[in-house]
Amino acid sequence: MQHLTPAIRPFTSGDLDALLPLIEALHTSDGDPFDPQRTRDALRTLLDHPEYGVVYVAAVDDDIVGYVVGSLGLSIEAGGRFLLIDELYVRPAWRGRGLARALLASLLPYARAHGCRAVELEVGWENDHARAWYERLGFERHRRFFCSTTLETLSQRLAEQRTEGAANERIGSTNGGGE
Repeated sequence: MQHLTPAIRPFTSGDLDALLPLIEALHTSDGDPFDPQRTRDALRTLLDHPEYGVVYVAAVDDDIVGYVVGSLGLSIEAGGRFLLIDELYVRPAWRGRGLARALLASLLPYARAHGCRAVELEVGWENDHARAWYERLGFERHRRFFCSTTLETLSQRLAEQRTEGAANERIGSTNGGGE
């Protein structure tokens, strides 16, 4: 079966169960947590709101062997809209056949149609092979770290700091000092 050429096509709701194992494989290989329900919810959101992003799959009949997820963002630095390559994965047995390149190329019409000026992605610093491949495609390393947290964690930490800051201000004002 691996002598067949996979078709690159848009993800559909019928692909959901077949795509989850590939997403899990990517997340676990990167050391990231995998939550099937959260993943299903995110994929359904993309299906229901194509203005947020798009998913393409590489498939041989009903067997999905790769996928790419692109989502839209806006950046002052980029001069407007950009496409974030959120995830790109090809099953190991199918690598080296141009599928990753074809999956990336499938996003370009979507990015152009949505007025994107740039394409961004994240790749692990330890993944030398992927970094080198992306650099050959024209991606450049930045001198910044891509950081993330959940909305809940940020809200909680900001509230904690506000409380700590208010307590410090009260202490400082009673001592005649301040921050």
